[in-house]
Amino acid sequence: MRIQLCLFSVGLLLLTECGGPANEAAMGKDSLGGSSVHGQAPANTGVLSGTPFVLAGCYEMTIKRDTAFLSLQVEDTLVSGKLRYDWHEKDGNVGTIKGVLRDSLIIADYTFESEGLISNREVIFKIEDETLLQGFGELVERNGGYMFQDRSQLQFMKSTPFVKIDCPEGE
Repeated sequence: MRIQLCLFSVGLLLLTECGGPANEAAMGKDSLGGSSVHGQAPANTGVLSGTPFVLAGCYEMTIKRDTAFLSLQVEDTLVSGKLRYDWHEKDGNVGTIKGVLRDSLIIADYTFESEGLISNREVIFKIEDETLLQGFGELVERNGGYMFQDRSQLQFMKSTPFVKIDCPEGE
């Protein structure tokens, strides 16, 4: 009976220790109890129905005659790339994004040129399946650029996703 109780105690101790902080990282949890970007997959990948896919690459969004193009590079939790909006019969804009991956979001600053002026605004994309959904919400001017007033109120447009495509040459 003593041997069984001793073995039970050792087993309980091992289970407790295996669930500690080191194991939480392997299970996709950070030390604050939140989830890392994509569980066990490296940060430059997403998870589609349990299958990892590479997040870095090129994406395109089309609404009738309007298009947008995003080339995305990911290193650990840092994101950078080029973003271009081509609006039919309106001035488009082209620029760069620099930001971070946080949970299932890309949160970045978009520095762009439009009508000869350099501007800066926050962009947020939600990673969903193999698409990126752009967030829309009220913007406020802050520090010489525009940021979302309340990120919790963003609307992510499922009807106009950025869909992953093969990158054109030179991108």
